Amino acid sequence: MTAIDLQPAGRPTSRVNQQNVTLVALLVIVGVLVLGPVFILIRTSFAPAGTMPLETWQFSLEHYRELLTSPTTWKLVRNTLVYALCSMGIGVAIATGIAWCTERTDMPGRFVVRVLMFSWMAVPALVVGFGWILLINPGNGALNVLYRELLGVRGILFPLYSFWALTIITAFAVVPTAYVMISGLLRNMDPQLEQAARVHGGGGWTVIRRVTLPLIVPGLFSIGIYMFMAVVQTFDLPLIIGLTARFPVLSTRVFLLSSPDNGLPNYGFAAAFGVLLLVIASGLMWAYLRATSAGERFRVVTGKAFRPRRIKLGTWMPVALGFVALYCLVMALPLLMLLWVSLNTAFVMPSLEAVSGLTLEVYSRVIANPVTMRAATNTIVLVVSSATAVMVVSTLVGWFTTRSDSRIGKALDALSFAPMAIPPIVLVLAIVLIYLRTPVYGTIWVIVIAHSTIFLAFGVRTMSSALIQLHTELQDAALVSGASWLTSLRTITLPLVWPQFVNGWLWVFAHSARDLTAPLMLLSTTNVVAASALWNMWQFPDLPGTAALSIMLMLALLVIVVPFQIYTARRLEAH
Repeated sequence: MTAIDLQPAGRPTSRVNQQNVTLVALLVIVGVLVLGPVFILIRTSFAPAGTMPLETWQFSLEHYRELLTSPTTWKLVRNTLVYALCSMGIGVAIATGIAWCTERTDMPGRFVVRVLMFSWMAVPALVVGFGWILLINPGNGALNVLYRELLGVRGILFPLYSFWALTIITAFAVVPTAYVMISGLLRNMDPQLEQAARVHGGGGWTVIRRVTLPLIVPGLFSIGIYMFMAVVQTFDLPLIIGLTARFPVLSTRVFLLSSPDNGLPNYGFAAAFGVLLLVIASGLMWAYLRATSAGERFRVVTGKAFRPRRIKLGTWMPVALGFVALYCLVMALPLLMLLWVSLNTAFVMPSLEAVSGLTLEVYSRVIANPVTMRAATNTIVLVVSSATAVMVVSTLVGWFTTRSDSRIGKALDALSFAPMAIPPIVLVLAIVLIYLRTPVYGTIWVIVIAHSTIFLAFGVRTMSSALIQLHTELQDAALVSGASWLTSLRTITLPLVWPQFVNGWLWVFAHSARDLTAPLMLLSTTNVVAASALWNMWQFPDLPGTAALSIMLMLALLVIVVPFQIYTARRLEAH
């Protein structure tokens, strides 16, 4: 009697073909998103002056000749690097101090500090910048006016439009992100070496200097490079403070060339500057990858369970509390100033006498504005679409790159990581060039495409790190039972990595809502979102309206993000 094959004929081949088709489709999608704009950017930088992208196939070195021979170029490079280095140094130093207090000492209020740090990551840098301008503007900034009234002088206490003001404000904005990275570094450090040093007679400061710091320096170095790279690519604060301070950087130069106040855009020269910024960012990315790979030699987390020993601060407790409280106050001041301005129909200096005149009239006016309603609708479409598209594509990419040793899988992994090395301002400029003459340009969907490309690398890294922890036995069991690879992914794998999926979705959601680069460079009358509406109100100028919209945007983000951060912080404190 002949044995009967219960497996339908051709099914394994069909299953493999479906996976291969999906893998190739993903490679095409990611390639179009990432390589298409970069190719157009480079092609435009070599186009003759005055021509549009793909208008001609002639090549010219005119833009690069002007770029390399102009003294302005090297001034911009120097400004960018010095600004990024100083901001990163100050920000990482503050973040390290706060992380040390919350993760390695018995300082009270650690739970509150963690929640605040994660919450501030959701506050748009544009909103923070507006708050600082209202606080320390030379003419009518609240702190400078208070200084003149109290001392009867004509000068200013805090010069806003200067290199150091821009640097310090950026450093304060860098701290929350750096804190999240550094706190994880300190939390996961096995304390056995520190305990051994204490057993052998080492004092507190000696152990910190001889044992702890050498262990965390490689991690701090890689975090410093990452934050340096982030500041090099930043755009919001250099735009609203740096230009007035006459301290231009590469990102603002690219923006001004492609979106001038007067005259036609110089896309060719802007593309050449974009390529220069891309080269700098790629070099920094290479240094970051080298630093993180070198840091593998300094791993001190083992498979054994451990609980880091908290240092008793004793007489240093007031110093630690004061240091952390001072930073929290500094971060709260610009937001409180925005809240004050939003509760007045005209700009009024904070005072007890003015409290009686506070009103919600500005909020009613902003909400009733048709532009605000259109911006709110577009913002919801933007953040939900971008976050969902990024995480769905990232899950599929992570699935194939962690379970496939093929060349296509490796190429897909490399392509998905490439946006990390492309500054957002450069990537958005390239998207302007590639979609300029297509129906999608000027719609909200071109911003969705931009954000999906910008945040793809983060999404893939998030899902890959989660999927790589799952053994392939789960997938194999599902396939043996007759399930397709997609059914296995949907019913088995995705429920196991759902927390990482949600965290990634929330991160993209918040960063899409707070981003100004893409909405401003791709701005039209129909695709205005909250960030670009804020910029337009500020330029109008409508200070109370800007403040009210800033507060509403910030509260909307915090209402979504904070509950998850409270849950996470409680779990950390419990462990």
